[in-house]
Amino acid sequence: MKIAVVTPYYKEHPDELSVAHQSVLQQDGQATHIMVADGHPNPVVSTWDCQHIVLPSAHGDAGNFARGVGALHAFQSGAEYVCFLDADNWLETNHVSSLYQAVSKSSADIGVSRRMLRRLDRSVLDPFDWESDGVRFADTGTVMLSRSAIEIAALWATIPVGLSGAGDQVVWSAIKQRGFKIALTELATMNYKTKWAVHYTGRHESPPEGTVDLSYVRAADEYWRRLPERDQRRLIMGRA
Repeated sequence: MKIAVVTPYYKEHPDELSVAHQSVLQQDGQATHIMVADGHPNPVVSTWDCQHIVLPSAHGDAGNFARGVGALHAFQSGAEYVCFLDADNWLETNHVSSLYQAVSKSSADIGVSRRMLRRLDRSVLDPFDWESDGVRFADTGTVMLSRSAIEIAALWATIPVGLSGAGDQVVWSAIKQRGFKIALTELATMNYKTKWAVHYTGRHESPPEGTVDLSYVRAADEYWRRLPERDQRRLIMGRA
């Protein structure tokens, strides 16, 4: 099988990009890393063992368009499965292989892992986050798409900018409502470096400097409420 991991990036520091990239190279199963520059290509990335796609301008949508473009490129180039990895996160070595095993064993369309929450200094905040469970919600970085779910890659590329703060929620709702078969690994193989203050306060810690509140998410929720019902149906169901 041919598996790709797609990483959209913007202006992240090369050291941070390198952590993400090395985690793909260190997978115990072979995977092609596709890094998509959202209008701000970093020259060092072109020297790495990856496919480097450069978009001509930034889209201001938290990497959604870049993520979709990378996934569609992967499928068009022959990938059978596509995973996602944000530029500030990284994978455990068995992430890709465990997702593939779960999907292939059950002939599922989509595989989902669990995530480990990391502090901004990369130390462990929660080794098994309850929120991203693959039932009520799944973080983008925990998802593997098979070719049978290619329409979800297209959805990433067409989410309105106003929904940027809730892109993963829109996508997960679409996955559930469109009836895709989902396989769960129940393994926390994706490391999520969280900037959300609520993740710290919810675990009885003071949020460190550099964290943010949920204003960005609330703005996306308000945008969703103002969307005409036909546009909501188009995004979630794939048709108006």
